Amino acid sequence: MKSIAKWKNVLLGLTAVLILFSTLRFEKLDEVRARANVGAFDPEAFARDFWEQELINSLDEAVDLGTLMEMLEQNPGAAFDEHSNAVGIGNIRFFFVSGSGTLQQIGENALTLSLEGKENLPSVNLATEYIFGNAVRDGSGKINIQDFDNTMDFNKVSEALNAIVRTEVLPPLKQGATPDRSIRFTGAIEMNRSQVNLAELEVIPISIDFENNPDETAN
Repeated sequence: MKSIAKWKNVLLGLTAVLILFSTLRFEKLDEVRARANVGAFDPEAFARDFWEQELINSLDEAVDLGTLMEMLEQNPGAAFDEHSNAVGIGNIRFFFVSGSGTLQQIGENALTLSLEGKENLPSVNLATEYIFGNAVRDGSGKINIQDFDNTMDFNKVSEALNAIVRTEVLPPLKQGATPDRSIRFTGAIEMNRSQVNLAELEVIPISIDFENNPDETAN
């Protein structure tokens, strides 16, 4: 009888172990780490820190837009090699630019400016509506994709930076925009190296400064 009871206990123990084993879930270590990192990266916080600590403090590093446009007309290859930035090796490149211009037209999606002292060049547009893409993130060349664990986080930084432009840069730009008003701007441009068209140049504004009051132009 003792032997039978002993075997019953053994069987009960084995059954318990099998039940416990069936509830366990084994995963690869990299899968566990990947799941643990979900939510750890804060793109909004990263974008805010980059905007305030690096981007705004490097506005004086932007290339003069008029000078760049002249260079693009005369020697586009050199212009791209010397002044553009990109994450990959494709034709899409980004520029960090600055300039001053007089407001010619207030459009639904952009402000059209004539560049100061560059009457020979086409007008440029400051985007005021559709802010998307990677120009703000990649224009300055100060964010390295190698610093990110995955491309999703990298792309979310673009979204967060574009949101800052939409909520903090565009409202005062639109509010202060009046015909013939002078604007000093710094921004980012996306351009296809194989399809340069200066007549359709659009700058995503990062910093703007009105250089005269609306009533001053009337005097």
